[in-house]
Amino acid sequence: MVQFFDGIPDHLAKWALTQPVFFTASAPLTGSHVNVSPKGLPSSTFTIFTPNSAAYIDATGSGSETVSHVYENGRVTIMFCSFDASPRILRFFCWGRIVEYDDRKRFLELLGRMGKEEIEGARAVVELRVWKVQTSCGYGVPYLSACPVPDADEVEGIRAELKDRETMGHWASKRIEKNELRKYQAGNNAYSLDGLPALRAALRDAGKSVLWERISARGRRVIGQKETLGMGVVMGILMVFLWQMVVVRFN
Repeated sequence: MVQFFDGIPDHLAKWALTQPVFFTASAPLTGSHVNVSPKGLPSSTFTIFTPNSAAYIDATGSGSETVSHVYENGRVTIMFCSFDASPRILRFFCWGRIVEYDDRKRFLELLGRMGKEEIEGARAVVELRVWKVQTSCGYGVPYLSACPVPDADEVEGIRAELKDRETMGHWASKRIEKNELRKYQAGNNAYSLDGLPALRAALRDAGKSVLWERISARGRRVIGQKETLGMGVVMGILMVFLWQMVVVRFN
């Protein structure tokens, strides 16, 4: 159900640009907020240059979370999903770079490469280096259906309505009937893409120690904070040096 690619295949690039909306997800290295933002029509604001590079036009909005997060740590994920009869979720895992509107030369050059006109109120172009692509089933995403409105004439008697797909429940029921659901969870839900422990029941079913996995994850987190560790070492050396100066001064 899940597939990974090192870049954007042609058929997925074409599919992405026909979807009605795309989303961005980002987060700071510290702080409590994780941001998710719906963006514009992909065919109007998003361009895929190569299998590993893309860009989108960022319009002025009420917040600036994605821009601030990309400036801080570069991480951003782009998601497309289908609302029609054929379900699919598509994610681009990216490193981003911000080109603001007042950097006129680079900004206009990027718009030219994208084949886009300057949009009124656009504040930046977000360049994307795509390092991993993921597709998944999308069974849990509702689909858009045309539904008749009771007691309305034929012209105005249709409205768009989001409906749940029956595929997710049907898929899960089949797994349960075959006694395969917990095995599937153990194989797919025990860890995140970065190796963090996830569903604890899945870890236990996979024969893992939940406590050990949590301790290991915390250790990797501490080791991974290189800047913090480096600053701690520098501060420690500085404190030793200052203490020696104090000792020498008063002896």
